[in-house]
Amino acid sequence: MRALIRCAICQRKMQGTFNNGKPHYRCRCRCRYNAEYAKNAALDHPLTVYVREEAILPELDKWIAKTLAPGQLTATLQAMRQAQSAESPTTTAAAAARRTMAECDRRIVQYRAALDAGTDPKLATEWINQAQSEKASARQDLLTATAIQPEILTEDQIKHMVSGLGSMTDRLLTTASEHKRPLYESFGLALTLDMQKRVVIVESQPAHACTHGKCPRTDTHHTYTPVLRGELLLP
Repeated sequence: MRALIRCAICQRKMQGTFNNGKPHYRCRCRCRYNAEYAKNAALDHPLTVYVREEAILPELDKWIAKTLAPGQLTATLQAMRQAQSAESPTTTAAAAARRTMAECDRRIVQYRAALDAGTDPKLATEWINQAQSEKASARQDLLTATAIQPEILTEDQIKHMVSGLGSMTDRLLTTASEHKRPLYESFGLALTLDMQKRVVIVESQPAHACTHGKCPRTDTHHTYTPVLRGELLLP
């Protein structure tokens, strides 16, 4: 799940690591900024956030098997198709990009305040630079989102997605954990760990569902790939 899972508190990607010989994911705030980050960034963030991979994968596979089961997936996609006219993916993506930009602006203000309060200038500058970089990326996402003109899913596209995703789900359930990475990527997974609630928020936007094959980013007429959402309870 490396690069696919984020910390819900700081929204940074978590780092893959081993603990007692088993794969874990650790919030990068600890390893990059140490205690001073949590204190000066005004985040209610533990110094270290760990989660075992084995606590996530079985529940994730169950969610995929249930959510992408042919009957369930068909009903889900039909509901999403009906909702597309009310809320376009372009609007949703643009709103998400604007939220990210606003959050980056908030963080930059906090980091500058921390700098004025006596935080190590080198450390504060690193925080500010990262926030500015994330804001620039979000601004590009906003430009991309507003340039795309999504098309509504057709019945044939829904049948194609149900068939393809069902086949991938069957493969996932029979594949060893160490070989599942390509399948997870094909499901378009994005996970957010909320250790305070002990849940993992999962989103799936299947890459192969695109009817334009390789999904060129320059194509402004693109079929909407729906986002499937759920929550996984941690033991």
